[in-house]
Amino acid sequence: MAGPSREFADRCGSCGHDLRTGARFCDACGVPVSQQQHADGEHKHITVLFADVVGSMQLAARLDAERLQEIMHELFNRAGAVVQRYQGTVDKFTGDGLMALFGAPRALEDHALRACMAALEIQSATEELATEVLNRDGVALRLRIGLNSGEVIAGEIGSGPGNYTAIGHPVGMAQRMEAAASPGRSALCSMSTARLVEDIARLGPIQEIAIKGDDEPVLARELLGVESGRVILGRSEGAMLGRDTELDRLRDLLAAPRGSLVGIVGSPGLGKSRLIREFSAVAADEGAHVVLARCEAHTTTLAFHAVTRLLRAMFDVDAQTDDDAREHTLAVAALEPRSTDAQILFEAMGIADPNAPELDIGADGRRRRLVEVMRRVVRAHPTRFVLVLDDAHWIDEPSDAVLADFAETLTQTTSLFVTTYRPEFRGALHHHSQHKLTLEPLPISTALELIGQLLGTDPSLVGVAERIADAAAGYPFFIEEIVRDLSGRGVLSGSRGSYRLIADIGRITVPATIQAVLAARIDRLSADAKAILNSAAVIGTRFDVDTLGALCPGAMSPGLAELVSAELIDQTEFAPRQRYCFHHPLVRTVAYDSQLSVTRCRAHRRLAAAIAARDPGSVDENAALVATHLEAAGDLSGAYRWYMRSAEWLRPRDVRAARAEWEGARRVADQLPDDEPDLIAMRIAPRTMLMSTLLYVGEASDTDQRYDEFRDLCIAAGDLKALALGTAGRIFSLTVNDFRISDAAVMLPELEALASSIDLDAQTQGIVQNSLGYAWFASGELEGALRAVDVIADLTPDVPPIEAAPAVALRGIVEACQGKTEIGRRHIDEGTRQARLLPALNCASVQLYWAVLLTLGLCEAAQLVDRTRDALSRAEAFGDACGIVIAQWTYGTVLLRAGTKHREEALDVLRHAQTNIMKYRVGLNSLTTIIRDLAVDSARRGATDRAISDLRTLRSQTRGCSPVFGVVANEALVELLVERGTPDDLSEARHIIEQWRQERRGIPALDLWWLRSRALLARVEDSAAAYAELAGQYLELCETLDALGRLEEAHRLADESTAQAGMT
Repeated sequence: MAGPSREFADRCGSCGHDLRTGARFCDACGVPVSQQQHADGEHKHITVLFADVVGSMQLAARLDAERLQEIMHELFNRAGAVVQRYQGTVDKFTGDGLMALFGAPRALEDHALRACMAALEIQSATEELATEVLNRDGVALRLRIGLNSGEVIAGEIGSGPGNYTAIGHPVGMAQRMEAAASPGRSALCSMSTARLVEDIARLGPIQEIAIKGDDEPVLARELLGVESGRVILGRSEGAMLGRDTELDRLRDLLAAPRGSLVGIVGSPGLGKSRLIREFSAVAADEGAHVVLARCEAHTTTLAFHAVTRLLRAMFDVDAQTDDDAREHTLAVAALEPRSTDAQILFEAMGIADPNAPELDIGADGRRRRLVEVMRRVVRAHPTRFVLVLDDAHWIDEPSDAVLADFAETLTQTTSLFVTTYRPEFRGALHHHSQHKLTLEPLPISTALELIGQLLGTDPSLVGVAERIADAAAGYPFFIEEIVRDLSGRGVLSGSRGSYRLIADIGRITVPATIQAVLAARIDRLSADAKAILNSAAVIGTRFDVDTLGALCPGAMSPGLAELVSAELIDQTEFAPRQRYCFHHPLVRTVAYDSQLSVTRCRAHRRLAAAIAARDPGSVDENAALVATHLEAAGDLSGAYRWYMRSAEWLRPRDVRAARAEWEGARRVADQLPDDEPDLIAMRIAPRTMLMSTLLYVGEASDTDQRYDEFRDLCIAAGDLKALALGTAGRIFSLTVNDFRISDAAVMLPELEALASSIDLDAQTQGIVQNSLGYAWFASGELEGALRAVDVIADLTPDVPPIEAAPAVALRGIVEACQGKTEIGRRHIDEGTRQARLLPALNCASVQLYWAVLLTLGLCEAAQLVDRTRDALSRAEAFGDACGIVIAQWTYGTVLLRAGTKHREEALDVLRHAQTNIMKYRVGLNSLTTIIRDLAVDSARRGATDRAISDLRTLRSQTRGCSPVFGVVANEALVELLVERGTPDDLSEARHIIEQWRQERRGIPALDLWWLRSRALLARVEDSAAAYAELAGQYLELCETLDALGRLEEAHRLADESTAQAGMT
């Protein structure tokens, strides 16, 4: 029987051929033996072949031992030769059978096809030998063969040389296929193998096979035949063809008088990147200043990474030191060195001066000012910009928002922003694209032209282009890979554009994915180059030599040169730091996925340690990257700590980015084992922060489910403080960010009882009670609101001003609604004055009570214009979206009521507020007054029907929610219905008025609209007496409440009604 002899001590790690003892080179492939390093193991997609002699026990009984040994020796020598001919590896002999691997140790992109062909040829060789044995010995010699494909772990198992094998479920299933196969001529394929070859091989019908140990039968197909000569595919880069329409469209957009955002959409391999490279060259030739940047998969969770890349390219500072980069940037952007805008820009570019003072500006403020700086740079540049962002489907969320806002400003310029992404991307850049170009596969004529340019015109190539085009199905990347691989395997000889066919191609097939093609190219590398490629894959799509050195100590230049030559990576920078990128992202994916998880984990852990130690001054800034690598390394506890650290650093800078890090901490905490110390606390902490900060980001579709999960965890752990804090955030968000005040009201009694039953520090108690107070007020339960503010007052002075000021103002609005208007206005004034010393968001959130008071008609607007304008300016400078929405709403509401000369400005502010509310999904409750004011203005301009429709929609959305905010829509709708005056309108107005009669809460301020509306209805119904009575009641209540915003009209209605009554 054939087997390893003493002459052979190991196998070639490149081709699997036996190595002679002492050999310096592999006899089969010529790779130096010094490079033969079997890895601990790696993931491989392979096909396993099992062959077994039928009735071996009967053969042993009828033949003497020497004759049996001679037959088996010949049989398996012939079978082994077939396996090696198809570049498979004989893994082991089992006495009466063998196991062979196709795709390990060297990957084969058509491993299933090769295994099938080998199986049939082994059966043919066995038939020839069986005829000889039958004639000589009078016994039958037959084989059963089974095949199965799948992912295994391949590598050295055990100690000592010669122990390379594959383990995993696919191996066992191949053996089961062999046991169920019919003897002779054919083989039995599992469905995983059959699917890979079904367009090539002749297969029998699907059959159910009973497998020992499995309750359910397994599907399989008999392999009956296959055409010979099947080989592997590959890639070589050619010219861009077939994209003239898209390129012309981009040319037109470049020549347009107004700039825009363009999205190029297409599946991997369709040539998005190639198109923008071509367009970039065209734009540069036409004098445009072209800026290129690319997003990367491993930086998706790194806040502002894409913005940093684009800005560094925009100012061309990547090759400069930080000092030189700052100086160059200041000159280009025309900024003062110590200006706020300069510091914001430096931070965004990653070149901030470590000695610069901390900026007191919120996240959205930074974004807004950064966008403005970028806009000014673009406008000031002597030539138009063409900004290109490739692979935006990997963009981080904060960058997506910033760049989408920036792209919107380009409509005021002649510059163009072009981005590429895959069809599944649905980020802000996708939604804000004014133009979208969708790439489709190339038509056959164009594909043939591209292949012709790659191959050349040698007579030996006749018919080759058609076969490649058929296999590639119009994907340019697939075409290029096929040509490159054919050249690499020696089927084609020559160079790009001048190839000759020197071997039989067979039938070309493109795998379902390109994984097998790239894995085969990677496995052709030297051991050193492959090790470098695998290490680089752990780092990411782009990498530099310094970072690579943390994983690959020693000389790397030869290996890097080999990878560049093989076009698996490209060198992007030469000085001052050598930087590289993968030639295609899928190369990185294949290299990464091929490594055992334990190997990847070790590399990720080493990278995390290197990043944390490399720059101590930036450790917090790099915390998210450290966390990402630790999570990939399986160090979930460490990743949790770094995610929380990153969130804490980001929180004062960008709460949305901080929430992404809390989300990462939540994710890894949920994966920790049950015996992890403080597990429940680790799961609660990030959830508490996510719940407590809902106010700033609005509601999501799964927020209810997440709150229930958070609540259950807190109750199980007895962490009632976290429950109180998270519930307060949930209630605040339901009340402010959605029309779900009734849902919030259900939660109020429980939170109120909880807060009074546990020991909370003053600040936490202040947060909880302000949430309770505002929600009680919005739901019309004024006594509950007063209870909350009384709790805060009792804790003074321990309660910090950030919680004390809104409580004072809240007391004022409650008192005003109760009828104690003068004292209420004084408390609101006191609260808002205290709030001027608070951060911009908190200041704006207290000023909003003036807007509520105004909409109820309980104060005048003139003296409020300056202070609300100041609050808006501060909110815009700080930049938080929630604060800007509140401040815009308050200022617009005040300005609209301050006199007709401010009307257009006020309406513009309110429209911006409405846009921001819908964009950021925060402050939806303020839409009640905003839509009301805009609708009334529409009616004033003659669009009464539209105004009534808008108010009806608003009323239906807010029905049963907040009586405080709901009355605003009721009053405006009744007034317009009465003014239009159709019978149906008047009937609807009566219905609205009657509904309030049944729902009245006994709150005097909320009855003002009701009395006024009844008076207006009585006036058009020609009931002079009723009109006079109701107008008088309305005036009396206005005077009682000192409703300064209503008194003038109330007197006019009373005088008019009295005059009408006197005439009857």
